[in-house]
Amino acid sequence: MSDKPRILFVDDEENILKAIQRSLRKHFDIRTATRGKEGLEILKNEGPFQVVVSDMKMPEMNGAVFLGHAHKTCPETVRLLLTGFAELDVVVAAINDGHIFRFMTKPCSAGNLLSAIEAAMVQYELQMAEKVLLEQTLKGSIQALTDVLSLASPEAFGRATRIRNLVVALSEKLGVPDLWQAEMAAMLSQIGTVILPQETVGRVYRGEKLTEHEQSMVARIPEVNQDVLGNIPRLDPILDIFTYLTKNFDGTGTPKNKVSGADIPAGARILRVAMRAEELQRLGYAPSRILDDMRVQAGVYDPAVLNVVDQVVDQTGDDTSVRGVTLLELRTGMVLNEEVKAASGLLLVAAGQEVTVSLLERIQNYNDTVGLQLPMWVIVPEGSAPEEEEEASEDATPSAADHDFNFS
Repeated sequence: MSDKPRILFVDDEENILKAIQRSLRKHFDIRTATRGKEGLEILKNEGPFQVVVSDMKMPEMNGAVFLGHAHKTCPETVRLLLTGFAELDVVVAAINDGHIFRFMTKPCSAGNLLSAIEAAMVQYELQMAEKVLLEQTLKGSIQALTDVLSLASPEAFGRATRIRNLVVALSEKLGVPDLWQAEMAAMLSQIGTVILPQETVGRVYRGEKLTEHEQSMVARIPEVNQDVLGNIPRLDPILDIFTYLTKNFDGTGTPKNKVSGADIPAGARILRVAMRAEELQRLGYAPSRILDDMRVQAGVYDPAVLNVVDQVVDQTGDDTSVRGVTLLELRTGMVLNEEVKAASGLLLVAAGQEVTVSLLERIQNYNDTVGLQLPMWVIVPEGSAPEEEEEASEDATPSAADHDFNFS
């Protein structure tokens, strides 16, 4: 693929497209289309493009309509509109509906067109830089919140981690764009449980009957989620996911509006299925029963998401194994298959959490102060079994330097 910026031109006059290619091919990697529908197919299948330039007056689909669809297909691509007439109402509608960066009248010289595209390229770079900064800032803020949750409520954090794994797997199967939004929403889905006593959290996750007072506290969790997350700037996409988390696919549920089906944020539809699937998994349901449980609730869940549930909840691949390990054998990347408890029986880390450097440190600190119930049962990725590393050394006692975390 060329290193030049990629530009798509859409115009029903082929001679104009040829003239544009001759004038600008030294500067850009140019693709052309003579119809709006063809242009949308190119954007979808051959992207990404930094800029798309469209003529206004075309058969079947005019430029304003085309650029409106282009905005939904690839929102980061900067859009320019060329037209031979300049009625004010047409210009306003085109700019508003297509989120157009610049409007130019025909005839437009090659120099003016080049200048406009270069300005659009600057706009594209600014947009992408802002997007990266936003994602990194939000991920950092969310990581801080979930780290606190892991300390305050290991069970809640464990559930958030398991939900997140399901959300990622479902999203990848469905080819959902902006996966980070659904992933972050999953990790934040249990933040509201900080208002619950630890005994109540345990009863909720074990599926035990709650008192009336406990039920009222649990009912406030979505409100607490909104209150906590509302203080983080630019979190609108994730807040939208939580807003529509109780909206049924058929349009019933809350919020009470006309939004239904595919108009419900994809992250909300996926997260809802993942949360229910995790709950049923935790209660010991077989994969086929998990799917049947959700399918009988007509109109509640997105059928497209349900179609891939069985491929996700029954992933028992050959590349992992469950085994008991000591503290010195614990590695980053392993996943806790069972709860980690102190010698006294206190829950320290919930099942389902991936071992990270910070989690290793936390477990080490507990071992040094109150002691652990050993072994710890983990899922060991293929190729990282503890004995493989131990056999590589003739020493009877492994050195702390041989592990991912320095225990000294």
